[in-house]
Amino acid sequence: MKFGLLSVGIAFSVIFGGGFLIRLLRDGDFFIAEFSGGVLGIILTALSIFMGASKQKEVILYRSEVHQNEKKTR
Repeated sequence: MKFGLLSVGIAFSVIFGGGFLIRLLRDGDFFIAEFSGGVLGIILTALSIFMGASKQKEVILYRSEVHQNEKKTR
């Protein structure tokens, strides 16, 4: 599954973070479990985005190296 970490991160953010915000705004209650679940979701989402960006950068660098090696052999 290509976007597994991203999907889990978004799900955590929506489920736990949404529940946390609703209870905080409606009742003024601060639940640590829901807060930590929402923060974990945000961290997982950010981590998956940064990992995807670094993988794309590695692929671009690899392709440019292959292209330079092809020029040298010709």
